[in-house]
Amino acid sequence: MTRKELRQPDWFHRATEAALESYQKNRPLALLAVATLIAILLGFWGFQMFKQSQETAAARDFAQAMNLYQGGKYKEAIGAFEKVQSYRWSRYANFAHLYEANGYLELNDLEKAANAAQRFVVGTKEDTLMRQMGLFTLGNIEERRDRCKEAIQHYAAAERINAPLRDIALLGKARCSEKTGNLPDTIAAYKEYLKGQPNSPVTLRVAELESKLAGQTGAK
Repeated sequence: MTRKELRQPDWFHRATEAALESYQKNRPLALLAVATLIAILLGFWGFQMFKQSQETAAARDFAQAMNLYQGGKYKEAIGAFEKVQSYRWSRYANFAHLYEANGYLELNDLEKAANAAQRFVVGTKEDTLMRQMGLFTLGNIEERRDRCKEAIQHYAAAERINAPLRDIALLGKARCSEKTGNLPDTIAAYKEYLKGQPNSPVTLRVAELESKLAGQTGAK
């Protein structure tokens, strides 16, 4: 290399100078960008801290509500579960709706029980045990209200979710179908139940219903 070439600034030097020059020209914008980033990070951190504080408070209040519920103090428990629902960023908030529904069931206030159970279902994800629990509870409530058509819909929706309550949802569906006089659907529900519980006494009930259905068909 010649002396002239050695005196020429290298690419790093040129790039550094260009960056500094660009920073000087756009300094206000750069400072604003940095300040915005810091604000976003602080906001995210603050929100996470807020969520954690809600989770802690909700866990404490949920435990207190459960103690009241298990002690048979259902009215007090319902009020306590409603307080838990105010912590809407907590995982306990929606679960409190389900226990509120059960509390109203214990008090035989079926309309309020249905409303609370519906709110729980809305707050659950599809095809989960939580959704199944809510649908089964709604089916049970509607069955107790002698609204078998609505109960069957909820039991059927619960049955379609592959989770632990599927079998008892099938029994609820069969039971309500029989109440409406729909023997084919009753038999079909019981048979579906027997696929998972082949040794169940339900086998005898299916035989009785099939005999009854055959008699009705023959009479026609």
